[in-house]
Amino acid sequence: MERRTKIVLGIAAGVVVVVGVVAAVQAGKPKGIKVRTAKVERKELVSLVTANGTVQAKTKVDISANIMGQITKLNVEEGSVVKKDELLCVIDQTRYAAAVDSAKSNLQALDAELTRSREAEAQAKRDLEHTQQQFRDGIIAAADLERAQSMYDQAIASTRRAGRVVEQAHADVKSAQDALDKTEIRAPMDGVVTRRNIEQGEVIVTGTMNNPGTVLMTISDMSTIEAALEVDQTDVPSLRLGQKAAVHIDAFPDETFPGEVSEIGSSPLQGTSALGGAATGTDYQVKVTLLKHPERIRPGLTVTADITTSTRQDALTVPIGALVLRQPEAKGTPAAAPTATPSAPGKPEAVAARSRDIEGVYVLAGKAGKVEFRPVKTGIKGELDVEVVGGLKGDEQIVVGPFKALRELKPGSQVVVDNSEHAGSET
Repeated sequence: MERRTKIVLGIAAGVVVVVGVVAAVQAGKPKGIKVRTAKVERKELVSLVTANGTVQAKTKVDISANIMGQITKLNVEEGSVVKKDELLCVIDQTRYAAAVDSAKSNLQALDAELTRSREAEAQAKRDLEHTQQQFRDGIIAAADLERAQSMYDQAIASTRRAGRVVEQAHADVKSAQDALDKTEIRAPMDGVVTRRNIEQGEVIVTGTMNNPGTVLMTISDMSTIEAALEVDQTDVPSLRLGQKAAVHIDAFPDETFPGEVSEIGSSPLQGTSALGGAATGTDYQVKVTLLKHPERIRPGLTVTADITTSTRQDALTVPIGALVLRQPEAKGTPAAAPTATPSAPGKPEAVAARSRDIEGVYVLAGKAGKVEFRPVKTGIKGELDVEVVGGLKGDEQIVVGPFKALRELKPGSQVVVDNSEHAGSET
């Protein structure tokens, strides 16, 4: 019994020692929110707008037919290089050639009729002049003169009618010939056949106001290439014509191609996106002309472009993740009462909230291990950093993370700085 009592007392003493050691360790451990810090830096800052899109020729023509018929001859394939006025395809010419022959035959008959009318007019004129002489000589009566004059007037009118009919016949021949000419589809410019939608033997239809006709093929001038990008509405105001861009074509991953902004859309994209999805109405089309491109490029290749909107050579910068939004202090309330929320790009907020919150960073205040909230005015944003144009001098240590710590911080909070490799892990 006595031995058991000694064992129990020994265990109890051991527990007391362990508790004391733990308490001592905890007492010696610094208290506060564990944070990572960084010094405010000066560096070159480049502001970029990044967008995706597809490659297309700056100049391209969709070729449609103006007449109906069957394709009887097809001279090109997709990828064929063509010259201006080169014959691309032929629509069945049978009935159009027959119409031309008929119109020409009709014209010949009417020309002959016009010739007879002119001869009759000339004869009527001679008869009138002879009658006038006889009337002056007193050989015939006035009624005979009037009759001759009437015959001449009728001959003139008949000739004029025949002339108008011949003019109409000439127009008919011209119209029939125009239809026949349109059976031969020729290239409107030098270029490459980038799309061919027809096959030999296929019957094509012409378009109406509400129903587009058959697009036979597309010819593109591949000497000048542009990237048609879909840019988010929030980035459009920072874009300007002539801004430089670096274009990455997915089919050529090892190369980057220079370009410049050549067109900025004024209306949002509607319907189907060029990238395959449905347009949301919040993206705008921006075109970047490539100043250099590979010879093997094809329309429709997907691209990513980085457009440089601003550059600062010696900008005072902080990491974007260090920025927080905090409500201003109300009169009569403690300074620590409002909470700070990290500014999360892309997360929608109410207009009233955006106008009420103050953007700033948490700065280490001296050696006391506490932080203070410092409102800042920001400038351009880079990929990871943002320019500070007001509120900081450049020698401050600011809190840059973790995200959970930034949510918990308040002005005057006690912090423990841990900038070790594993300090960024959040639980």
